[in-house]
Amino acid sequence: MYRNDENIENSISWFVESMEFDTIREAHEWVYSGAYNEIGYLFDGYKTKDSKIAYALLFELVRSNTILGRRQDVHCDEDCLDETIIYKVWVTNKTYNSPILPNTTIE
Repeated sequence: MYRNDENIENSISWFVESMEFDTIREAHEWVYSGAYNEIGYLFDGYKTKDSKIAYALLFELVRSNTILGRRQDVHCDEDCLDETIIYKVWVTNKTYNSPILPNTTIE
């Protein structure tokens, strides 16, 4: 449904990750210390070339919905660009409000 919808793609605030890891454990530690706590608050989506990072983030978001009750809809997809796979994980329909960050204004 979302694969070719440019409006959805453009309406999401994406974080583009440049890190890549050798093991799923390293990727999970990285995700749990940063991206997992920021997705849905500082940005709505996460793009990475590392499938291990995408897997770990997706796992933690679905796990959170399972343990805490539905907090958001979790989506994933992949794009092939110049023979490189870009993995995408994003959230929609959040049941919580993002905090207002210091030095920001609401329009």
